[in-house]
Amino acid sequence: MHMTSQNEPKASPKVRLIMLACLVPLIVVTIAGLFVLWPSGPDKELPGGGPTTNTAEGTTDTKVTVTAVDASECEPGETDPMVRADCTKYTAEGNGQAGSLYVTPDALKAGVDVGDTIKVLDFTQSPDRAEMGTDYVFIDFDRNVPMLALAIIYAIVVLLVAGVRGLRALIGLGFAGAVLFVFMLPAMLDGKPPVLVTMVSASLIMVIALYLAHGISTRTSTALFGTVLGIIITGILGAWMTSWANLGIAYSEDGYLLVDTTDLGMTDIIVCAILITGLGVLNDVTITQASAVWELAAAAPEMKLGQLFSRAMRIGRDHIASTVYTITFAYVGSALMTLIIVSAHDQPLWDTFTLGDMSVEVVSILVCSIGLVIAIPLTTGLGVLVVRSGLRPPRQPATTVSTPVPAVPGGETIERTSAEVAGASDGHPGPESEAPAGPAGPSRPAGPMDPAGERPPMTRREARERDQNR
Repeated sequence: MHMTSQNEPKASPKVRLIMLACLVPLIVVTIAGLFVLWPSGPDKELPGGGPTTNTAEGTTDTKVTVTAVDASECEPGETDPMVRADCTKYTAEGNGQAGSLYVTPDALKAGVDVGDTIKVLDFTQSPDRAEMGTDYVFIDFDRNVPMLALAIIYAIVVLLVAGVRGLRALIGLGFAGAVLFVFMLPAMLDGKPPVLVTMVSASLIMVIALYLAHGISTRTSTALFGTVLGIIITGILGAWMTSWANLGIAYSEDGYLLVDTTDLGMTDIIVCAILITGLGVLNDVTITQASAVWELAAAAPEMKLGQLFSRAMRIGRDHIASTVYTITFAYVGSALMTLIIVSAHDQPLWDTFTLGDMSVEVVSILVCSIGLVIAIPLTTGLGVLVVRSGLRPPRQPATTVSTPVPAVPGGETIERTSAEVAGASDGHPGPESEAPAGPAGPSRPAGPMDPAGERPPMTRREARERDQNR
């Protein structure tokens, strides 16, 4: 599964050995943590679950199709959803059985029409049927088909653009989801240390997802170590800021439920959320930055350490700017409803961002951004050291150098090429000795050799005659 090209720079054997010595303990500790923290208790069920859980006796959830809508009892021009929910009569059919349907005001406002398939609570076999006054109660729309279609489109686009590497990335994404829902969340509900569970989960996801998507190479290992350093910095900073800013208060119904019915604390939950958020962003920037270093080194292997780091950081600075925007707007999008409500209140903007849930979101944005910014130069520096350890300066091609030859008495100094000098020193005749006699006169007869074994230097006239004879 080595996906690097033959011309890609490789680290020296010593550096590879050092990286392996750091990687093996990380994997061993991760596996050990997985076994030690694995949830051992029974599955924990929380009170006040979703609409399809903790239902009344004899009640089940099912799917039905709306067959009729009768709004004849509503006053003409009535627009209040609360009133229309009471005066509109719906009929639905499920499992071959037709019955009355109650649609909630928010669903009625969204629009429930004939032919829609919806999820409902089925009271037809419940002893509370008479009290409810209806056979079915609306839960939500059935979105299985559109969401499955969107997931398939997403997978197809990834495969078309990224090919086999995209397939490996999708497999890694599925593995990450399995780690979260099979290990991390159950272990937190089982009472295991939440932050430690999250660190083990993040480490396991990093190792498998990175090597699966990008191959086993020193480039991927460099990105892995950069991500680990970024996660450590993000976790430490997140724990410190959560404690300093006193964020351990439940501001939502979900928060109240977890704090009241489990051993989880809001401080731990917030730190874990920051770690998981930072993991996704750090994976992105570290692998991109490591790739930038390797590509620059392959294109210009003669670059020195400082030059390679400086050019790679130009790419890193652009990545920092764009990714900081990504984190910020991702949080803004997730909290858009809260922002709309808050903007309608007459309170200072500073108070808006320092009170309640918004303070948690702001701290998360800033902590993840700091971890991201620090991880980029760390990954770049580590990548430069690794890639330069295996680079050798390119060989320079042999060049022809003219060697001045001293003139004999009465003549002038001439030049011989390095090839001629080498030939003479090897005992082979130079070009001038091989030239035949011409009309300008015979070539210079071979004279006695000097004590060094070399022929006497040629005069300017002899050199001219040699050139004419050629």
